[in-house]
Amino acid sequence: MIALMLLASFDLINGVANDAVNFLNSAIGSKAAPVRVILTVASIGVLIGAVLSSGMMEIARSGIFNPGMFTFHEVMFLFLGVMIAEVILLDTFNTFGLPTSTTVSLVFGLLGSSVATSLFKIYSDSGKNALGLLEYINTDKCIEIISGILLSVVIAFTVGTIVMWVSRLAFSFRYQKPFLWVGSLWCGLGMTAICYFALFKGMKSMPIMNPEFLAMLDKNMGISLLLTFIGCSAFMAILQHLFMVNILKLTVLAGTFSLALAFAGNDLVNFIGVFMGGLGAFQIAMDHVAAGGSLAGLHMGQLAGEAHANPMILLTAGGIMVLALWFSKKARSVIATGVELSRQGDGGIERFGSVPPARAIVRSAIAMGAGVKKLIPGRMLVRINHRWNPAPIPLESKDRVAFDLIRATVNLTVAAMLITWATSYKLPLSTTYVTFMVAMGSSLADKAWGRESAVYRVTGVLTVISGWFMTGLAAFTMAGIMAIILHYGQGYAIFPMLALTVFILVKSAVLHRHRESKFSQERFDEITEDNIIDVCNKQVSDSVSTLTKIYSETLDALIQQDRKALKELASDAEDLATTSKEHHKYDILPVLYKMQSRSLDTGYHFVQALDHLNEAVASLQQFTDFIFSYVDNNHTPLTVDQTSDLKEVHQEMLKLLNDVSLMLKTSNYSKFDFTVVAQEQLLQLIARATKRQIKRAQRNQTRTRSSILYLNMLQEIRFMAVQLRALANDQRNFVTA
Repeated sequence: MIALMLLASFDLINGVANDAVNFLNSAIGSKAAPVRVILTVASIGVLIGAVLSSGMMEIARSGIFNPGMFTFHEVMFLFLGVMIAEVILLDTFNTFGLPTSTTVSLVFGLLGSSVATSLFKIYSDSGKNALGLLEYINTDKCIEIISGILLSVVIAFTVGTIVMWVSRLAFSFRYQKPFLWVGSLWCGLGMTAICYFALFKGMKSMPIMNPEFLAMLDKNMGISLLLTFIGCSAFMAILQHLFMVNILKLTVLAGTFSLALAFAGNDLVNFIGVFMGGLGAFQIAMDHVAAGGSLAGLHMGQLAGEAHANPMILLTAGGIMVLALWFSKKARSVIATGVELSRQGDGGIERFGSVPPARAIVRSAIAMGAGVKKLIPGRMLVRINHRWNPAPIPLESKDRVAFDLIRATVNLTVAAMLITWATSYKLPLSTTYVTFMVAMGSSLADKAWGRESAVYRVTGVLTVISGWFMTGLAAFTMAGIMAIILHYGQGYAIFPMLALTVFILVKSAVLHRHRESKFSQERFDEITEDNIIDVCNKQVSDSVSTLTKIYSETLDALIQQDRKALKELASDAEDLATTSKEHHKYDILPVLYKMQSRSLDTGYHFVQALDHLNEAVASLQQFTDFIFSYVDNNHTPLTVDQTSDLKEVHQEMLKLLNDVSLMLKTSNYSKFDFTVVAQEQLLQLIARATKRQIKRAQRNQTRTRSSILYLNMLQEIRFMAVQLRALANDQRNFVTA
């Protein structure tokens, strides 16, 4: 029970980190309010939804398996296997910033653990048990979830695309003027959908709702929606015209609240349902023992009854969810994935690469678009395209948004309408899949996926969708394996499994921090005309300092044949090269844009400096790779003569690196001429060392592989020295231009 409680806490954190994208994506992407305000609104929704949750814990207790077929110990190990698998699985998705369905992970985890437990039970009976596997399992729910995936993807993407296209055609990107006339009606429609969603999806099954009232609304739905629309539109008109309130922002925040409310009220079972099932089984066992019964052979048929969640447990769960919402870094990664895949315009670092299916889809879409254009009259096509002319980009980065408030309201309204419609007709649509695919469809209709970024965005969407299908398979397999291990190991297996879980969580945290460093957006987001020189100079200076550290430690590790240190240094060099390459690819144009008031020479020297830095860092990566590969393959160490010559070259190179690094840090280039002389002396020293190595090779005094390594090292040192001197020269001109 302690293990289930701890795992449920981790599951709450992981679940919120993954599902937060459902209700935060639109508000954060459009900057409808400061992040603290958005999180506060969402937190209130989460807390209310959790505390007033209907519980719906029956799905974990008896929705997938027949509890009466299992004993107390079998059920407890079944639950524990599910929780271990779900925590690891959700944490893995969060680490890579991929949204998935917590409902799918729960249902298939329960199915996998139930199947494994059933097979173990059948096998243990050695054929004496005549019952088949299907007697233990309820399969209908799993078929419902699978069909829900397909329906969610297709319906949400299609409807989101159509509604966004019509909305943009009506408002364009310069929506402020037409919005003055029809804005209250637009937001009134959105608020009607959001209220309907909050009532019939978020609060319908909560204890505070009167069934007679809901039945009355359901019976008179048409008139109820009309009256709600009229009331919301009138209220929005008053706020807009009398109090000058930005009603678009208000609508987005209301949608965020309602989605958060529904998420906590309905999805809480995904995180604590298994724990509540285990607690119910434990209480049944305690009562049975207190009545003089024995645990041996105690079956859990009573779990099939109605579950009543303890209000304190719900309050605690809500508190954990709110804390995770505010402080989980992995939640930000998942949100960043959704926001960046729907970001308006090109440029910036793309989180995903390019794969053949994505390229094929983009080519097909371009060909299809060209065909459709031929069917539309030219004048009409010009007028339609005019509606998609982008609005001016704000000069200040704090004023820029991933997408505007029109798209944010479309995302929230369409998602709310689809989820509520599906719920009313008992169609198995997934909340995660609907909200994500509506956002992707609206991005496509909004032309956010241009020729410069489409292939990367489509790759990201395909990655997320494939991850959804993998969720069920992974949850089923992992939970089944965990259950089998626990059934065989009994109590002795619990602590090793928990230790394994902790180890995986720690490793994933390290991987997440390492991965997110590649996508850091701090580099030039806050750059201004006043600090542009200092920020750019600091970036170059920090990179050269890191290069110097890696280079210095690499040769020492080579002499000591320290394979582990060389592996870490090679990894550090690769990270530095990747970061430098991303800076070179994505930062040049934004920085040059902010240098418009400065001379052309300033921009030219900045571009040249980044070029030289990129080349020097790439050379360092080759340098460390050569050395690590040599030591990793257990080749013969360098000879005494090779080591002696290399140390001499190394000392001069290190001196050059330190001099250049000091100049960059202090922006004092008074000793630049001495650096030029030092570099020439270093090149001469490298030439002499190369000739001596050639002579040793001719005399057969060294082995072939050591000679190749030695010459490659000298070549890379020479190349780095040339690039560093050129870098210092261009950086000097950049600072003083």
